Amino acid sequence: MTSNSSKVSVRCVSEEGRISISFTYPKAMTPPGKVAVRVFNFSRSLEETLSKTLERIGLYVLEKCFPKRKKNKPKQKDPAESENPEIQTEEPVVNALLLTPEGQPVSSEVANKDAWQDGSILVIGDRRFTVARNAPSVNKLAIDKYLVTECPVSPTMDIEFCYPDNCKSQWFMRDKDSDPWTLESEEKIFQPRESDAGHKLKVVVTPVVDEKVGDAKEATVDSILLSPGRCPFEKRQQHTNTLLEYPKLRFMSYNILAEAYANSDYSHKAMYPWCEEKYLSLDYRKQLLYKEILGYNADIICLQECDSKLFEPYLHSVLANQGLDGVFTRKGGRLSEGLATFFRKSRFSLVESCNVVLSHELCKNPSNQDILEKLQTNAEVFESIRGRNASLQMSVLQCLSNSNRLVCVGNTHFYFHPHAAHVRLVQSIISMRCIERLVSSYKAKGFDVSVIFAGDFNCLEFAGTATFIKSGSVSEKHVDWYQGGRVHYIPGLSFSHPFRFEEACIFPYTNYVGYNAQLDHIFIEKGRFTVDNVVPMPAHEEVMELTALPNKMFPSDHLALICDLLWNEPMK
Repeated sequence: MTSNSSKVSVRCVSEEGRISISFTYPKAMTPPGKVAVRVFNFSRSLEETLSKTLERIGLYVLEKCFPKRKKNKPKQKDPAESENPEIQTEEPVVNALLLTPEGQPVSSEVANKDAWQDGSILVIGDRRFTVARNAPSVNKLAIDKYLVTECPVSPTMDIEFCYPDNCKSQWFMRDKDSDPWTLESEEKIFQPRESDAGHKLKVVVTPVVDEKVGDAKEATVDSILLSPGRCPFEKRQQHTNTLLEYPKLRFMSYNILAEAYANSDYSHKAMYPWCEEKYLSLDYRKQLLYKEILGYNADIICLQECDSKLFEPYLHSVLANQGLDGVFTRKGGRLSEGLATFFRKSRFSLVESCNVVLSHELCKNPSNQDILEKLQTNAEVFESIRGRNASLQMSVLQCLSNSNRLVCVGNTHFYFHPHAAHVRLVQSIISMRCIERLVSSYKAKGFDVSVIFAGDFNCLEFAGTATFIKSGSVSEKHVDWYQGGRVHYIPGLSFSHPFRFEEACIFPYTNYVGYNAQLDHIFIEKGRFTVDNVVPMPAHEEVMELTALPNKMFPSDHLALICDLLWNEPMK
């Protein structure tokens, strides 16, 4: 954190126990026509007295900006002139002094934490600096390596003592290094045009809080990539080009492919060998993801495999600029990817969000003792379930058009293994119990609560997991309990829940790699919602044009599910 020559930046956070003092000071004895300055950064104890800090500042400025002059070798003197010794040149002295905003000296015995107040004046030698204490600052700023025309761009910022909304953004562009920068936009989000392909882009961000203006920081990218063309998802967006109003709502569920599963040697060579590495990078894919997600104009969005580093610096900022807010939870409470649920702030407010690691819930919640005891009779099956990281994210949203109406949104990503249907059944049972408890707590308060359960369930439409969720029960004789053979079969696993769901979207597939099937589902509570419209999938020819998913046109190995729902009249 640096400052200009008329300001000293002071960072003081009591929990850290240190105070940072930063300023620039001109160097003495600089050749004519040149200006040289030295940047100073001091870190001192908050409890240290002002006198010690000022003494250190003065000595260090003297040492670095006023180099010692070389003394000439003394001449031989005539003894008769000994009473007139040669006059020695005095070394410069640099004193530091701190004044109050009114110009009065601050007591030298005051501790640093109290001495350095906003607006105070630091005097060093013949120069004066105005103290900016905890001024808004941009510590780090970056923009993506791959920027694509017609896709929104948002900078990554590490800011302090302000909020992103308090930052002023300016976007500049030029064709060549020799060309001047041209101001293109002052919006938070910038979207390059097709004609901007190949140009250089610069963003300048200035933090502002009330009347405090921090130092600007800039970031550049050397070349904007040309869009791959009209992506198939843009045809889907023709069905979603307007926002809905109550009692309708648009719901979306999408597994967006986490970087850990896309950007590795194994994924490059074995999982997605048809896709060039640059199109698997998150830097490229997220440009398309922004454009795709925003273009569906959804009111509620459930994302799976959302990277933590994608959610907070990028995705949350881009969607917030379009009126959406969201919550994120790490898978298993610890992995780099997880679940994200967004909602349109003009339609809903967030009442509560809670996250459950399903294996932890199974083992630690006494209400699941009946399941736990049965599973523990088969150690191999129990360990296969206990070791999973699958999570459930539940968000309770209040309808702003009818404050008594709540929608409980469940967002999940179940275990993927093709021979683990019994594991997914247990995960669905635990999930429905969690949702039931949460919904019951709000119904007891008099709210009218509806449920939508969505995500990547890694199961087919007629699998035990989907059947249990929709019908409300599963028998101990269901074929999925025999997934691991008779040796893994556990008798007595019959369970039920009080809800009845139906599928909002049914397609031949939502995942197209070497294997294709509908693994993603949106389950809506029967009688509470009516499906008004389902956004069609891309044509099969478009999906397989570049072999499979993902590719330069499709940013994920899954396809998004989007539907318009009609909220039925409240049940009496």
